Amino acid sequence: MFGARRGAFFSVAVAVSLCAGGCGKKSAPGSSGARESPPALPKTTLAFPDGSSIAVELALTPQTREYGLMNRTSLPPDYGMLFVFAEEAPIHFWMKNTLVDLDMIFIGRDKRITAVFKDVPRSAPDTPEANLARRGALAQYVLELPAGASARRKLERGQALAFDIPSPLR
Repeated sequence: MFGARRGAFFSVAVAVSLCAGGCGKKSAPGSSGARESPPALPKTTLAFPDGSSIAVELALTPQTREYGLMNRTSLPPDYGMLFVFAEEAPIHFWMKNTLVDLDMIFIGRDKRITAVFKDVPRSAPDTPEANLARRGALAQYVLELPAGASARRKLERGQALAFDIPSPLR
């Protein structure tokens, strides 16, 4: 699936692996390493194929995509975070310091689901790098939901989601 875009895959995968979905954020020199508060994020409404909708937080910048859902110990049942990238490409997430189980929905530029990963396991602060959950697919957007939400909403590859992104994308 990624062979045709191998060069783009490498550069995007390296950039995304450094700054996407729940990646680990290093403490500043001299800091205590204490958990940071998540940044305040803009929101939009996301509509599912079944006609239901939820408000989702938008991770629009490299900094907010890096922080993602790090250090959150619980999520409301109708919660979502939508990671927004400038273009469609193979994107990989790793779940450093992601303390909740998630469903990850990869979405193409046409807002159709390209992959659904259910029950992606959480990590602990001491999880070795080699044991972190990793997921990836072709996407321009990645929706993270509490584990089990994609099954409840019967989300499948090829279905369209509806949402608006503020312009301009930063």
